[in-house]
Amino acid sequence: MTQGGGLGGLNLEAIMKQAQMLQQSFEANKDQLKKETATASVGGNMVTATVDGEKVLKEIKIDPELVKDGDVGAIEDLVISAVNSANAEMDKKIAANTNAFVGNALGGLGGGNLGDMANMLGGLLGGKK
Repeated sequence: MTQGGGLGGLNLEAIMKQAQMLQQSFEANKDQLKKETATASVGGNMVTATVDGEKVLKEIKIDPELVKDGDVGAIEDLVISAVNSANAEMDKKIAANTNAFVGNALGGLGGGNLGDMANMLGGLLGGKK
């Protein structure tokens, strides 16, 4: 056994500390992402929806002109569309944030692309390349 409780030249204590630091960094990144918002407008800006990082609807705005028409079905469709679009925007932000985090945490291995990272790790572990 080597100094630091290692096996085969690995310092397990250092590896565990790095893993703990990575976990703390991941949690801080997740907390920061929860504070993000995404907004989408539909129907010529007649309906606007804003969601947070947990994809919870935080705000909905409906142009008073849309209400004057009295077409409840159109309003309902536009609200659904706006919320879905805002959630899709948040999905993009989450994916970009996650890829950047993984790229930074792993020193840029795989170019920050999770698909490439999975392929690389699979190759290293004897799976498909």
